[in-house]
Amino acid sequence: MDDAEFFRPFTAFPKTIPLLIRYLVSMSFTRCLVLAVTSVATLSVADHPVPGHSLNGESFNEGPRQRAVLMGGTGKVKFPINTKNPEAQKFFEQGVGQLHGFWYFESERSFRTVASIDPECAMAYWGMAMSNVNNEKRAKEFVKKAVELKGKAGKKDQLWITTVENFYRDDKRDKKQRALDFISDLETIAHEDPADLEAKAFLVWKTWHARDLAPITSRQAVDALMDQILAKEPNHPVHHYRIHLWDDSKPIRALTSAALCGQAAPGIAHMWHMPGHTYSKLRRFDDAAWQQEAATRVDHRQMIESLVLPDQIHNYAHNEEWLTRTYNELGRAREAIDLAKSLIEIPRHPSYNTLDKSGTSASYGRTRLLDTLLKWELWDEVLTLANGPYLPTVIQASHEASRLRTLGIAYYHKKQLKELAVTLAALEALEKKEKKKPKTPEPKPSSDSAKKDAKEEIRKAEPVKTAAKATDAKPKSEPKNDPIREAIKELQVLKAILAGEKTAAIKGLAETKDIPKERLASYHLKLDDKKKAEEFTKNFNQDLAGQALKTEILLACGKDAEAKKAFEATQKAAFAMDRDLPLSKRMDALASKFNLKGDWRAAAPVRTDSGKRPPLQDLGPTHWHPPTGRPWSVVNAEGKTISNKDFQGKNVLLCLYLGHQCGHCMEQLNAIADVADQLKSAGIEVAAISLEKPEELSKANEKSKKKGGFPFPLLSDSSLSVFKTYRAIDDFEKTPLHALALIDSSNHIRWIDIGYDPFTQTSFLLEECKRLLKLPATAASVAAAPPEK
Repeated sequence: MDDAEFFRPFTAFPKTIPLLIRYLVSMSFTRCLVLAVTSVATLSVADHPVPGHSLNGESFNEGPRQRAVLMGGTGKVKFPINTKNPEAQKFFEQGVGQLHGFWYFESERSFRTVASIDPECAMAYWGMAMSNVNNEKRAKEFVKKAVELKGKAGKKDQLWITTVENFYRDDKRDKKQRALDFISDLETIAHEDPADLEAKAFLVWKTWHARDLAPITSRQAVDALMDQILAKEPNHPVHHYRIHLWDDSKPIRALTSAALCGQAAPGIAHMWHMPGHTYSKLRRFDDAAWQQEAATRVDHRQMIESLVLPDQIHNYAHNEEWLTRTYNELGRAREAIDLAKSLIEIPRHPSYNTLDKSGTSASYGRTRLLDTLLKWELWDEVLTLANGPYLPTVIQASHEASRLRTLGIAYYHKKQLKELAVTLAALEALEKKEKKKPKTPEPKPSSDSAKKDAKEEIRKAEPVKTAAKATDAKPKSEPKNDPIREAIKELQVLKAILAGEKTAAIKGLAETKDIPKERLASYHLKLDDKKKAEEFTKNFNQDLAGQALKTEILLACGKDAEAKKAFEATQKAAFAMDRDLPLSKRMDALASKFNLKGDWRAAAPVRTDSGKRPPLQDLGPTHWHPPTGRPWSVVNAEGKTISNKDFQGKNVLLCLYLGHQCGHCMEQLNAIADVADQLKSAGIEVAAISLEKPEELSKANEKSKKKGGFPFPLLSDSSLSVFKTYRAIDDFEKTPLHALALIDSSNHIRWIDIGYDPFTQTSFLLEECKRLLKLPATAASVAAAPPEK
């Protein structure tokens, strides 16, 4: 690539003077001066600094850079706009359907596609602003563009643009007034055209969305507005909003919409997810599990096809971890374990999925795996997994404390006093180490959008507490428990029990604060304190495991009548319970005490109000798995063809860089070179592919910090075929993007980063590559055969 070609994207857009500075600083003074003189004449004020960044400004750097496809299944939406292009109209209505499903990343992609088809369509930018309701900075930039084009829009479109123009206007209104004005503007559109279902649908959405600022005075009035929409279009995605409307007060009022929500927009995972809220609140966990699994399957299909990593999708990790909890409610422990392991296997990224960020696959996977193993007393599996790639020792103190605590409890139940003592010592050493560290702030959620909504959904997903549980609530003023200290206290008690030190154990139990009532009762029973054990059963969880344990303990305390009631509750909840669980086998033995023979579990409930459901397998795979590597072919500096076949059976780190004149690219190549030996030791080769011509490849070696050039091959893809194959192209501006991908020896894409800046955190990448290559390429390896039902 010659200099003129390299600078053509910048000179074609009259926006840049400071843009070139970043590139020119790495060049010789003479060459820099010549290029500056020949290029700057065509440039003006800049807002686009480097290759890979959008020519349209910073707000376009983020979000989707690849064109949308008409995917179908996004909801029956009719929203005519002022465009003469039928394809643009279709993409616009797809985007509106995706907005209703809170699929903001994809809705922005649809609206960007509208703008690429019809550049003068103001409503395309209205859609982009609406896709960023959780990112005010970006939304404002899109509103500016919509307002610039507003004069070319029709009267109705201008009313829609006014809604966001007024909302994001810089003035002295507080947030509440801005929200109320937005609602008022939507009411104006609905009043102007009473037949406009979308005006009513967005009015419903904003009324609900602003509820924390402007509380809803009549939910029934909002519900009646939805009735008007559904009377005209029964499959409108407004079913989603009805579930939200009643979720925290009267979820049974959303039962009809729960049966229709996913079916109304089957291509949007969140639309399958939301009915799980309703069913969970109504303790219909079998229905909740179906909905959540449908959601995850739809997500997986789309991710795998589009090379999007799971945690880049809003709500994905929450749906997965919640499905794990729902499986546990049903006693489907094996599926819960596989799903938790799948979350652990998911590629990590410092921007949105790390163990020290709450609400991520990494954090949820580890937490839910430990929770499941503890709940179902799978002690042998604890001992196996805690010393393998799924639950390794980690530097994050809270996660490591949980691992050691679970491990210690397992040793207690296996009566391995020596190993328990070693684990306790490890916890004490961890506590000592943490006390020496300076205090750091709490980890922040990693989601780049809808953080507030995600937190709320997690809160709402929790089953309604019973009156007994509510009395356990601690005052807000009480300080948080120290997880490491509490873990130490519990293991000290267990060590005392195994050592026969009853007095010390009783005293220790009195000082603990966070041991679940189920475990406390079992410890007191072990210490022959039946009165205390029985007392704790009054506050057991009302779930399947809690009721089964309550049955055992009450029987051991001689409370046969109360035990029978608990067993009846267990029967009712256990219709899907795995038969191979220790607790299930103990219930088999206890069933004879209640004159039951054979399978003691109640029959699965027969539902007639769950809606017409498609086969789950038609929606996508149960677990995420890495996409298959895509074939590619390039040439080296000598013109010899190099392809993916040359790396067959090898792990390869594929680096797509823009050229030797891109300063960031050279930073990246040098960063990779710094860890090249460690990558090689881990069994990973590097292939760096540039869009430069073969004869220009050697120029990059001149910028290598290592003598003799970069310690990996530099290859040419001047036709951009590999860039296109790996989606490292901005389809809207026809410019290349940076990409880095780990492709394993079985030809699976284990990790990928595509963006406007190259990924340079190579220390993180090295450790993540090593971690991933220790794990199977498919989720939970091979799914275990379903347990006997």
